[in-house]
Amino acid sequence: MPRLLANALASLALSTSAFAADAIDSLRTWVAVDDLHLAELAGGKIATAKNASMSLARGMSCQAVFVVNAPLETTHAALLKFNSVKHPELEVYQHHVFHDEKDSGFDKLLLNPKDGATAKLIRSMGDASEIQLSKTEAPLMPRARTADTTQLFLTGMLHARWTRFSKAGDFGSVGSHDAGGELRNLLAEESNMTKHFGALLAPLAAPGAPGSPKFSYWDLSVVDKKAAVSLGAVYGVEMADRRQVLDVTWYSSNGYLVSFTLYEMHPVIIGGKACTLVWQGSLVSTTGIEGGLGLKRKIGSGMMVSDVEKWIRIFRADAQVSP
Repeated sequence: MPRLLANALASLALSTSAFAADAIDSLRTWVAVDDLHLAELAGGKIATAKNASMSLARGMSCQAVFVVNAPLETTHAALLKFNSVKHPELEVYQHHVFHDEKDSGFDKLLLNPKDGATAKLIRSMGDASEIQLSKTEAPLMPRARTADTTQLFLTGMLHARWTRFSKAGDFGSVGSHDAGGELRNLLAEESNMTKHFGALLAPLAAPGAPGSPKFSYWDLSVVDKKAAVSLGAVYGVEMADRRQVLDVTWYSSNGYLVSFTLYEMHPVIIGGKACTLVWQGSLVSTTGIEGGLGLKRKIGSGMMVSDVEKWIRIFRADAQVSP
């Protein structure tokens, strides 16, 4: 190999290594995940950390850092178009993405009474303790516990909730809890995260307009062995050197009160190949972990880490084969 070419390649390797190191160093200044080593992450490791000691008894969080063997734009696009329905192990029956009233598609909600988890949801009708609704919604539940009546009720309820959210940023309530308040309580528990994503988190930080999400969505999925309907929105910020995404699920009919996940993606060069360094932070509020002297939350946070790692493996495989 000509000496000049060898020197050039050596310089390139040095500069790309430094570039990747800079990305790792930038994360170390605000993330809770320790021992971040690019070589291990490039080899497939998922580095995680969990917070099971929030002052909010209903709250817990998990952070993860990993590498996707695909360029930044490919990884970013794969995240925005990720469809859980394509992966049966995630137990998502329907995932509908929409932008406005015209394509909201709430009437496409379909309940299969022969499915065990869905049958449990249908049997919840008429019992205010079995499904998370506001005080005004609960009395409207149908007495007839059939797929058709349940479907009609849930369709109308989801539509009404999304309309209030899209017009006034109203997250509504779930049982006796204010969803917007729960989101802000979670943010207060993770000050470094909240500060770092300040602009992106603006729609959650204070009551008011919902901002400009890239899109909204509704899901029908299995949560704790029972079907649940949920509503969410995805926001994003694109900067010269990174991408940030916020995915907030601000309503779920059961299983948890609210949850949201933040992502930050950095371009890195590993072995001469364009890759993406990804940080992911997931936060959830659920009454199921309250009490038990903190033992329930410790168990729940461990399960949360396991679920996050499972999702990352699936997403990473998807992103790495994206065109």
